[in-house]
Amino acid sequence: MSGVDVREAITRAHQEEWARVVTALTRRFGDLDIAEEAAAEAFATAVERWTADGVPPNPSGWLTTTANRKAIDRIRRENKRDDKHQEARMVYDDDLPEPVGAIDDDRRRLIFTCCHPALATQTRVALTLRMVGGLTVPEIARAFLVAESAIGQRITARRPRSRRRASPNGCPPPRISCGASPGCSPA
Repeated sequence: MSGVDVREAITRAHQEEWARVVTALTRRFGDLDIAEEAAAEAFATAVERWTADGVPPNPSGWLTTTANRKAIDRIRRENKRDDKHQEARMVYDDDLPEPVGAIDDDRRRLIFTCCHPALATQTRVALTLRMVGGLTVPEIARAFLVAESAIGQRITARRPRSRRRASPNGCPPPRISCGASPGCSPA
């Protein structure tokens, strides 16, 4: 087949099959952009292949199959690209995670409440280990080398008093300074 005949066959196929190929791809993939680009790539491939190999027996089927494969290839490339970008961000991410403000502020407030100056030193340490550190009463008792009941009493008996004495921001009352917040003056 001559170059003129191939050109005429491609022009005729474009006029007769373009809408059918795009419609079939849109129905299958649900994306008009992908369908149009795949159809355009299929026709560009037809120009190259049909010139070298001749016009296939079923140009409509050839175009639809080629466009379908082009669309699948594009979708796969995009999926791989997104995965690779995500992977690269994870590997080469130099940004440190930003601290979560509310948790840090709440934790600081809890530490100051547990370490209130009105509490005995051993009670402060035991209460802080329990509330902030998450240790159990038996673990704290072993660390202090005392009975579990003694530590349990220190922790539970002091909680209500420490709540009454702590200011709303978790710092000691103004007469006792901790320097932790603008409301507290340095010691």
